[in-house]
Amino acid sequence: MGFVSALEIRTIGGVDEWQLLRWTNSDGDALPLEPPRVDAPVDAPPVPFGIAYPLPLPSVGRVYLWADGFAARTKSILLERELASRYIKASSAMVRQYGRRGAVMDEAETLLKDAQQAFQQEQFLPSLALGVQAAERSAISVARARVQRMHGRTAFLWGVCASDATLAQHAIERLHPPLNLIHLAIHTPDEAWRRIADTAQGARMAIAVSLAPCIDATAHTPNTDALRDAITAFRGQARYWTVATRLHQATPTPQMLTHIRQLCEVARAVDFGVVRLLHGSQSLYHRQAAYPALDACVQAHVPFESVHLEWRWYDGTLYDLDQLLERYGNLGKSIHLTLHLPPTGSYEVFTRTTPAEWTEGAALIALSKPYVAALRLPVQGSETTAGALNGEPSEHWQRLVQLSDWNRSLQD
Repeated sequence: MGFVSALEIRTIGGVDEWQLLRWTNSDGDALPLEPPRVDAPVDAPPVPFGIAYPLPLPSVGRVYLWADGFAARTKSILLERELASRYIKASSAMVRQYGRRGAVMDEAETLLKDAQQAFQQEQFLPSLALGVQAAERSAISVARARVQRMHGRTAFLWGVCASDATLAQHAIERLHPPLNLIHLAIHTPDEAWRRIADTAQGARMAIAVSLAPCIDATAHTPNTDALRDAITAFRGQARYWTVATRLHQATPTPQMLTHIRQLCEVARAVDFGVVRLLHGSQSLYHRQAAYPALDACVQAHVPFESVHLEWRWYDGTLYDLDQLLERYGNLGKSIHLTLHLPPTGSYEVFTRTTPAEWTEGAALIALSKPYVAALRLPVQGSETTAGALNGEPSEHWQRLVQLSDWNRSLQD
């Protein structure tokens, strides 16, 4: 067991590596605090706080699970019980609220009843596995019902991120349609990238550009001259510009806000038609939280139109993704979502039982949010993520093709 000051954290066998535990605030942002150790106390997190841990679950895999609502009076936590309680409550609320509105909740309701029964019998690990499945199925069912009520999304961007011009060319050739957005993650606007932009424009695809890789990059806020030169090179072609990336690594100081404001103003001055995006990642495993910096930009009236949000498959359940998008939607900006996808097999300790089904569910949840304007996938896989293209369109991309076809059929 681990201790945090006077707080005792207990487990019934699901925890095998305390270093994976994450303290969070009440919103789910990972705090920069060390996990508990069995042999030493650590400082207690600010209250109210939450705890996240990736317990391995049958029929789910191993991804981060989160429980919150712990206060100063909390003295002891049985981790599996608290996690199970959260997902059972979440699923129960969605079944009650949306079942009455026509969402098909039969599968979720069956899983929920089994989870509740196991919880009453203090079988917390089986209860947690069933509760997570119930919450995920609830989120997917609600998303499907929302898209059906909208009669499909008439304006949605299915995109990929490419940091190599050759890969971008292959993506345009092999993934279009439904590919209608290509993100060019460039270092300099050289001739190869300009040819890609010409090709994408000829295919009537939307073009997005950033001056840093949109996947696995370090913090990067370019100077105004570099951004001005890049936008000038693509003027009239690129509609979407991520003017600053990795804001989860930025401290929202007055100096930072002034710099971001200058970048946004330069982008609009060079090409009046661009949509300006600010990028950040939300991750429990990597202790990244973009929301504070983005919220500071909104409060300071920094002139940008969209959030470019990055999220990884192992940082939560599909229900958590649903709630994360709701939270970022409260910023009042449209969202371009970049998803890292579960690869076949595992990454570090993380796994998903049915990777392609996960991708379809995550995409459906994104599609159901009116403020989510675009979904972007890595064009090529890596150790940490599957990709849209592996010589041939991957199974993940094929699931998106099916979802796009279904969405279009609702518009007929």
